This record gives sequence, structure tokens and C-alpha cells, in this order.
Amino acid sequence: MAAAYAAGVQALLTPAETRGVGIGEFAAPADTLLPASRTLCEAAEAGLTGGATALDRAAAEVQLLAGAALDLVVASHLAGGEAPATRGLAAAPADIAELQALIEAPEAYLAGAVAGRGVRAVGDARSAMTAAVHTALTGIRSDVLTTGGHVVQGLLLLDAALLKEALRIVGGDLAAKLGVDLVGISRRVIDFVIAANEKILALLGIDALDEAHTQLAAWLADLHAGTLFPDLVDKLYGTPAIETEIADWIADYSAGEAALIMGHDEVTLLASRFAAKDNVVDKIATGLAIVKLTPPALTPVGRLAIGVVYLGLLAYLVGAGYDHVDSDRIKLLDWVEGVRGISQRLLVTPPA
Repeated sequence: MAAAYAAGVQALLTPAETRGVGIGEFAAPADTLLPASRTLCEAAEAGLTGGATALDRAAAEVQLLAGAALDLVVASHLAGGEAPATRGLAAAPADIAELQALIEAPEAYLAGAVAGRGVRAVGDARSAMTAAVHTALTGIRSDVLTTGGHVVQGLLLLDAALLKEALRIVGGDLAAKLGVDLVGISRRVIDFVIAANEKILALLGIDALDEAHTQLAAWLADLHAGTLFPDLVDKLYGTPAIETEIADWIADYSAGEAALIMGHDEVTLLASRFAAKDNVVDKIATGLAIVKLTPPALTPVGRLAIGVVYLGLLAYLVGAGYDHVDSDRIKLLDWVEGVRGISQRLLVTPPA
């Protein structure tokens, strides 16, 4: 079911690239893809909220992220004929095929990310666990800063008044609140931007929308006041304190090494899955950078839609990074057991 959208996009875009199909001919059948995009969103959202395992939920996240990236690919292709500035930036066929693979086989993508981390070295289990925690915490922070930097850069290039208006719309029915009155190609482009937004909202989850709105308002105020994005992330994550706390747990742990070995493996797996998801978030940021230059996105409605998607993407990325670091302190997202949670479960003896 989820694969139908990706396959439909691949089939639709290939003729446009290889046979020079006119933009009008391309746009008409694009309408048939919107229902498939929404079906993908519904199916993946069900997998995220009802997944029995962490892998099920991670796979659903990848599908939603890849689906949002694909929505923006369609939007950019629809508008590409109108925007000379984007001609060198449009997604290549290989990029579309990659997104299709992520949607059709997210588990294989996640497994490949884990394999890339290598195997646990033979040695002291306590030292290995300590190293795994350090690598995971620094890696997650680095991923968020790199990709989040791209998102924030695009965000802060938008007008402050527009962002204030977009913030009021985050979490709601974007199509209804925009009252889209565009027609033709422009309407279709914005429709696919809205479809991407729906997938990002699914990633945030209905229970997190109020917290996301609160956090976004605070982050925007800090950023506009001159706070650097890395400082904002460091204040929220507090990874040095978490690493010190876990180091104390490791030092005090006196049972068998099985829990240390398990902790090493679980923390390494967690970090690799976050890196895999972060990679797809960056594809969405690239897609937004392309679409926002097109004429439909330069209309008042288009700029507002782009602003809403940027804000939602920032909330997801920073929230997901925090969720993977420590899922206890704030509840912006709570899809995984974070590095701290894993370590506490395995190494801290529960009270009698």
C-alpha cells in the first residue's frame, strides 16, 4: 500500500524526463497521486502509533520522511518549468529511486545503517559501553546540528512576520487555514507541499502538537534574539550531564557484563537509526530549498505554506534528537527509549 505512491511518482516522472512531456500533460495525472500520498501517510502513521517494536516504529518514521521528501520532489517537478533558478537543483532519477526504496523497504535501509557502524570490538565491556554512549550522544548532537543548521538557515531567510503567522498555523489543517485559491500548476504545487506537511505532523503525533507549538515559539524567539542554533540545542539536550550520569552508572555497576554488552549494542543501534532518519530529514530540507524558489511558493499562500513546513520539520528534528538522547525530561516526542533510558534500564538496579 505504502509503495504505491512511490511507484506512481517514479512512473509519472520518468516520461517527463525522457520524452519531454509538457508540463500540462505532467500536471494532470499528478492529481491522481495525491490520494496515494495520503494513503501512504495514513498507513505509515498507523505503523508509527501502533508499531509493536522499535524497528516497526523506526520503519514508519522513515516512510513518512521519505514520503514528505517525495511530495516535494513532485512539487518541484510540477513547478520546474516555471523556475529557472531551480533547474540545476531538481531531484535526479537516482534520488527518486532512492526515496522509492526507502518507502518500499525501510527496514532494509535501517539495517544498512546499522551495518555501516561495524561490529563491537572484543575487549572490556565497561569501556565498550562507555565509548558507545559517548559516540551516540556526540553523533546525535552532530547530526541535529548539521541538518538542523540547514533547516534553520532556510527558516531564518523567511520574513519574521510571516513566520509568526506560520507558527499560528502549525499543527492545524494547513489547507483549510490557507484557504488556497490558486489554480492550475500553482495549486498542485501547494497541494504537494501540504501533503508533505501532513506527514511531518504525523511524525510529531497529535499528543505532541501543543508542546511542539510552545517549543517552536521559544526557539524562534531565541533565534531571532541572536541565540545560535548549537547553543539552543546544547541547552535543551544537556548531553555532557547525561554522559556524566551514565558514566557513574557504568562505574557503579557490579553485576555481570551481559547488561553492559547489551547496552553497547542497543545504544549503537539507536544512534545508527537516528542517523538514518536524519539523512532523510536533510533530503526534505533540500526539497524545501528547491520548492521555495518556484513561483507558486513565492505567492503569499506559498510562502506561508513553506514556513509552516520548515517549522514542523525543525520541531521534528530537534524533538527526535532529544527523544534519542533522553526521552524523560520533555515529551515533545516519545517514539524511542533514549540513550539515557536504555542505560538506566540496564544498569541501575530498581528500588526494592
